[in-house]
Amino acid sequence: IVGDTIQNSDVSNSDLQTSTRMALTYADIVRRYPVLQGAVTELGLSQSWKTLRKNVNVTLVDDTQLLEISVEDPSPEQAQSIAAEVAKQLILLSPANLENLGTSETVQFVDSRLANLRTKIESGENRLSLLESIQVDDATPDQLLTLQNEINTLERLLIDWESNYTNLLRSTQVNKSANYLAVIEPAQFSSTPVRPNTLLNTLIALLLGLSAAVGLIFLLDFLDDNIRTPANLVELVGVPALGTVGRLAGAGPSEKLLVNQDSFSQTSESYRLIRSKLQFMLTEGPRSFLITSPLSEQGRSTTAANLAVVMAQAGFNTIIVDADLRHPMQHRIFQIPNEGGLGQLLRYPDLKPSSYLKKNAQIPNLRILNSGTLPPTTTQALGGGLPPSPSELLGSQRMSQLLTDLSELADVVILDSPPARTVADAVVLSNKVDGVILVLETAHSKREDVRDTVANLQQANAHLVGAVFNYIPGNRLRLPFARRLTVGSRRVDAHRTEQPAIQLKS
Repeated sequence: IVGDTIQNSDVSNSDLQTSTRMALTYADIVRRYPVLQGAVTELGLSQSWKTLRKNVNVTLVDDTQLLEISVEDPSPEQAQSIAAEVAKQLILLSPANLENLGTSETVQFVDSRLANLRTKIESGENRLSLLESIQVDDATPDQLLTLQNEINTLERLLIDWESNYTNLLRSTQVNKSANYLAVIEPAQFSSTPVRPNTLLNTLIALLLGLSAAVGLIFLLDFLDDNIRTPANLVELVGVPALGTVGRLAGAGPSEKLLVNQDSFSQTSESYRLIRSKLQFMLTEGPRSFLITSPLSEQGRSTTAANLAVVMAQAGFNTIIVDADLRHPMQHRIFQIPNEGGLGQLLRYPDLKPSSYLKKNAQIPNLRILNSGTLPPTTTQALGGGLPPSPSELLGSQRMSQLLTDLSELADVVILDSPPARTVADAVVLSNKVDGVILVLETAHSKREDVRDTVANLQQANAHLVGAVFNYIPGNRLRLPFARRLTVGSRRVDAHRTEQPAIQLKS
């Protein structure tokens, strides 16, 4: 404790303020060279005072003159000894400590002043007593005046000396009181180590790990350039989602056709929901749809084939056209030879579309128009395989006429086209149909690809009907009655016989 406020019953506000200010000063002195070096020397520590300083802490208890000194050390006994010695060294440095009072030049000077004042006061009082005892009966007026002046002067001096003595004595006592240091609670060691704090460290590690995980999630989401949800698509280009489709089972293209799938599966129901939305559009006019995607291998051809299947199953007279003259897929999906089709109809205007339509015995309302073949160019003969100018053929007036003829033969015409961002085929076809459906593969459709694809289609005055999100994981599909359909699927699978292979005829 700093000051004698506990021992002294008569403590003024001035004493308290002085002690508080002195406590702040002593709190700083504790971690300085004189105190710490004294402790190092007395205890014979191997560490320097600067090293010791890192392990010594001092705290001023709020609204008191108490200093709390704490020391950290691997040995609890050593920490106790250091804390006690630091307190001792601080007391030794204080002016009010008894060992320093006898040799302090300041104290000697004050004591000599006090002794001198006491001597003057005693001499003055003796002189005053002597003057007052003088007989004045025979004194002249001048002598009486001189005597009275001397008495008055001496009385004033006595008053000044006594005042100086009192003030000097009070100042000395106050300074001694403010500089008084005492240990009121000896240093004690704790049997519980302060470090490491296993519980605290665990909580901190948990919070840091959680913060890092959350931060990483936000960072990955910020850096993620993929379209993952229908909301992302609407926000980016304003195109609505027609539906979400899960990944179909099966290794080959034909195995992913809905007639070879469980009719009660979530994916089958997803296509029916998309068909329902398109049915509302059919009542208002659109009859031909172009199916495309920004890039290849995003499920475009499978989506086109299955949309044609569900349309035909709903009673619509449906024609699916393989307009991908570069890499046709519909003949592989429906397992028919690609001997003749759209390529021949584009090259020979006299040919009738009906002569190249393949019927499906399993789905009576569905007919398929393959891509057919194009005659090889010189480049193809030397090893190339691209058809001659497919974009010019698809953008020709002959293609427009073919679409008109096909629309007269069916309720719905669905075109499977190449990717819209890599080649111009889909763009030149987009303004020849009533609506364009964009197929996006979840988590693999870059924002830039989608943005550029939509921009190219809009520049061609295409009517973007919406988008189908492909390959959505099954646990993320949100379908009505999904649980009921799953149960029904197991019931049907347990009793159904193997379906015959798809039969096609001209």
